[in-house]
Amino acid sequence: MSANTTTDIHIIGQGSIGALLSVNALLQGFHVKHYIKSSALQHPPVNVRWLDEQTYGLSQGTLLSEQETLSGIVIIPVKAYQVAQVLAELSPRLACDATIVLLHNGMGSIELAQTLFPQHVIIAATTTLAGFKRDNIVTHTAWGETQAGIVSDHKTSLHKTIIDQVLPSVTWHADILPSLFTKLAVNCVINPLTALLNVPNGDLSSTHLHDDIHVIINEVIGVAQAKDVHLNVTEVIDTVFNVIDATRNNFSSMHQDIAHGRKTEIEHINGYIVNVGHEFGVDVSRNQALLENILALKKPVNFSID
Repeated sequence: MSANTTTDIHIIGQGSIGALLSVNALLQGFHVKHYIKSSALQHPPVNVRWLDEQTYGLSQGTLLSEQETLSGIVIIPVKAYQVAQVLAELSPRLACDATIVLLHNGMGSIELAQTLFPQHVIIAATTTLAGFKRDNIVTHTAWGETQAGIVSDHKTSLHKTIIDQVLPSVTWHADILPSLFTKLAVNCVINPLTALLNVPNGDLSSTHLHDDIHVIINEVIGVAQAKDVHLNVTEVIDTVFNVIDATRNNFSSMHQDIAHGRKTEIEHINGYIVNVGHEFGVDVSRNQALLENILALKKPVNFSID
C-alpha cells in the first residue's frame, strides 16, 4: 500500500483502461473517484477481473457535471473523440494544483488542453496496459508499460511519484512526442486494416500486406518530421510488427467498434495524419483512403463516456 494516500486520483470514464487504473490505484491505497456520463447510470457497476483472477467491484461512479473543484491527479483515459468535451467540462472545475494526464489513442488533444489549462501541469502518456470489457465485466489481460512526458509545467509539485504507482511501469521522457507518434503509427496500421479486413491483429503479418503497411508508416513518419519530430524508420516498422505479433489473437478496438456499430477513433488516428499532412504538404494518400473507407463503414452513435 502506498505511504502517500492523501492525493485524490480522479479517473474520467469507466471503460476498460479507466476501470483497470481505478482498481490499481485503490490497491495502492489511494482515494479514487471515477466519473461517468448520465447514460452510464442505466448500466450496473463495473466489476474488474484482475490478472490473478481476483474480482474487484467498482462503485457506480459520479456525474462529472455535479462535482465540486477537483484537485490531485485527473486521468483522462477515454475515447479520442470524447477528450474535447471532457476537457471543456473540466475547465471550470480543476483546482490550481491539479495535474492532468491525457491517456488515449490518437493525437490532437495536447494543444487543446494547453489552451484550456494554461496554468496547469499537463502530462501526455501512452500505455500498453490492456483489458477488454463485456457488459459490466472488465478482464485484465496485460500489465504493460507506460511512456509519459510533461508537456506543460507550471507547478513544482508534478505528482510524478504517484503517477508511477498508478500507471504501469512508467518511463518518463523529456520529449514525449516521438513515443506518441510511434504509438500513432501502430494505431494507423492495425486499427483500420483489421476493421476493413475483418481479421484479428495477427493476420496483418501476411507478407502481401507488408508494402501497404510500409506506405502507411512512411506517411506517419513524414508528418512527424513536418512537426519537427524525427523518428527512425526501421525502429517504427519493427515496433508495428512486434505489436502485431504480440497481439496476434486480439481484435483491435476499431474492429470491435465497427462490429458493434459504435463510433470509431479514426478521425483522431489516420484523420490526424491526413489533416497535418495536408497542412504541411505531405503525401498522406494511403492514410486518407483508410480514413474514407472507415468513415463509410461507421454508424453514428450518441456521445457517452464508456
